[in-house]
Amino acid sequence: FGLSHGDDTPPSEFAYLRAIFSRVMSEKMKEQILMGMGEDKSNGSAWLIAKVRDNSESMETRKKALFWAGQRDLTPTRDLVGVYRTATESSLKEHALFVLSQRDDDEAITELMRIAQRDSDKHMRSRALFWLGQKDDPRVTKFIADRIAR
Repeated sequence: FGLSHGDDTPPSEFAYLRAIFSRVMSEKMKEQILMGMGEDKSNGSAWLIAKVRDNSESMETRKKALFWAGQRDLTPTRDLVGVYRTATESSLKEHALFVLSQRDDDEAITELMRIAQRDSDKHMRSRALFWLGQKDDPRVTKFIADRIAR
């Protein structure tokens, strides 16, 4: 997808992608737009998170928007945590766990530990624990060891 790729992409190209997104019917084309919007340094994160929360979009589109939002260093981890905490669909919540697991910051690890310890959904606690097991972090090692010792 040629639009929006490169460090010197003009804002008008991102505006064009935002404008056509709702009219595009192809899931593949929507994915390309989502990926391209991930390059928008000024509005990309907010726009992608808005697409995640848009119930009129397909679940696949929403998950892809979440993935690309999570890939952006400019997306605040708190926004990804917010998606997890407000999502009502279990498949979106589970995908949010995966996206959080791909982040390398304290806030993501802290949230995964919170979910693994206190979430009301046993399956989500289990998935969070699985993703924590992939981390090489002394806090996670201690957290898992403490759970085993109980």
